[in-house]
Parts: sequence; structure tokens; C-alpha cells
Amino acid sequence: MIIAIPTGVKIFNWLGTLWNGDLRFATPMLFSIGFIAMFVIGGLSGVTHAVVPSDYQQTDTYYIVAHFHYVLFGGAIFGLFAGIYYWWPKVFGRMLSETGGKLNFWLMLIGFNMTFGPMHILGLQGMPRRIQSYPASLGLSFWNMVSSIGAFLIAISVLVFLVNAIASFRKPKQMEADPWDARTLEWATSSPPPEYNFEEIPVVHSLDDLWHRKYAETEGGRVVPVAAGGSGEAAAVDEHAGEHGAEGGAGHAIHMPSPSYFPLIAAAGFPVAGYGLIFGVPAVALGLVISLVGFFGWALEPSAD
Repeated sequence: MIIAIPTGVKIFNWLGTLWNGDLRFATPMLFSIGFIAMFVIGGLSGVTHAVVPSDYQQTDTYYIVAHFHYVLFGGAIFGLFAGIYYWWPKVFGRMLSETGGKLNFWLMLIGFNMTFGPMHILGLQGMPRRIQSYPASLGLSFWNMVSSIGAFLIAISVLVFLVNAIASFRKPKQMEADPWDARTLEWATSSPPPEYNFEEIPVVHSLDDLWHRKYAETEGGRVVPVAAGGSGEAAAVDEHAGEHGAEGGAGHAIHMPSPSYFPLIAAAGFPVAGYGLIFGVPAVALGLVISLVGFFGWALEPSAD
């Protein structure tokens, strides 16, 4: 119940967000919907473990492997890919190919279900977890072969993504600030944004303020573009947002800290110290010394314009 109640709330929240919406099945949306569907399947297969006879039969079998991969892979990797495709233009100023993205999604969705779906059957047939080999007489070969083919499809889908990512850097960097016709303020500035984000703190007047700058509702409830500009136009930015190019704002001097290597040195000491907590005290001392050098260098480093 500790797991099921908040998870149920989350799932209905996601479905309620989609319900009656103007859905556009771009790659981030496909991965988001795939995430919800796979996560729900994983949750439902876990419900059977609340029934003691079922749990007794399924424990330490491939059914458990299938269950937690639907939750972990379906509930994490699909969501991560949705985020990668959505935020890529904001981070790099380039769009990933929609054709490549959809190929990535369908290969991953089919490969994922081919890999982990048959494991439910294998577990119910008695195949235990963590075995290297098994005799053909057990009759487990067919579904294991299907699962292996699915794993190769997942690998191919990741390869498609890598090709898509590399190809995106061959495109010109110039692009519109708001490629998704988004609702939130991070899309009101350029993509990628200037180092300082906004020259002045944006002043908002409503929830989803960027959307209201681009659209208005008529008395009949019909959504129409406002006169200042339509979807994806930089004119939607409020004058208080101060959206300027990466070169700097007009009429204001934005002070940014100078580039420094000392934060990296400070951070490098922590994994060394963590290693020492497991394997020996000397490494803890070395890690702390590295971090202290980084902190002192960072604090004493002279500032420069």
C-alpha cells in the first residue's frame, strides 16, 4: 500500500494531464506515453506478489526479472529518453531528427517488450534467476531466443539514438527559441540560453505565463494566437524578461564568475574519499586534501572581468 497509493496518484495525474489535451505525437510525447504504459504493466505484475501462493511460486524466478525491468527500464529509461529529446534543443540549440527519434522509440518499445515480456512466461515455467545455462529438455529455449532478439533490438535502438545525436551536431546551431510551442518560461529565452539565463527576472502574471503571452481564449473557449506573435516566436517574451542573445544584454552589464578549474578539483576529492570509506583510511585523507585544495583555490582565486 505504501507503494501502490502514491504510484496510483502519479499515474492518474499523468493521465489527467493527457486527458482532453491537444496531443502532438512528437518523439518526447511518444516516449512519455510509452513510459506510462510500461510502468503500469510493471506495477500490475508486481501486484501478484501480494498474493502469498503466487509470490511463493514467482520468487527468484524470471517472473521477478520481468517485473522489475518493466518498472525500472519502462519507468526510467523511457522517461529519460523523453527528457533527452525534449531538452536537447534547449541545451544544444539543435533539434534531433523526428524521423530518427520515432524509429528510436518504436525499436525500443518493441525490443523492450520482446525482451522482458517473455520472461513472465519463463518465470511461470519455473526458470530461476541468475542461471548461465539450462538443458533444452526444460522447454525454455523458444522464449529465451525471443528475449535475446528483443535485447538486440534495444541495442539497435540506442545505436539509432547515437547516430541521431551525432548528426544533430552537423546542423546549424541557429534555431527558434520555442520549438515545442511550450508553456513554461525556460522556452522564453534563446536556445541554448545565455549563461545568465534572463538579464532581468521575468515578471509573470498567470500560471503558464508563456502560453498566455502567445494565446488567448475567446468567449466560446476557442484558443487563438495573440496579436504579438504566434507559437514559437521570440516576440512572446515579456519586456521584463530581457531576452537577449548569448553575447550579452543591451544596456546592462551582467557579471558572470570567471571560468575556473578549482570546482572540478574540489569535486574530484569526493569520489576518492568515498573510495577510502570502503577500502582504507589513507584514501579518505587524500580525498579530503584534494577537496580542500580545490575549495581554497576557488575561494582565493582573483576575480576578473
